[in-house]
Amino acid sequence: MKKIIRTLFIGLFAAMSLMACSADIGREMAEQDCSKIRNNADRDQCYRDVEKTFENY
Repeated sequence: MKKIIRTLFIGLFAAMSLMACSADIGREMAEQDCSKIRNNADRDQCYRDVEKTFENY
């Protein structure tokens, strides 16, 4: 029983770690896309949208 609980705990920890990494990677990709926008107003809006999208991750 202890082995099953420990295995589940390790699995959940690994899954949560991967989700956090995925959010960081997604944010970096979105910010890189924003940096390619030439219009300052649109670029600033893009960064605000990225911030709003990833604020809870």
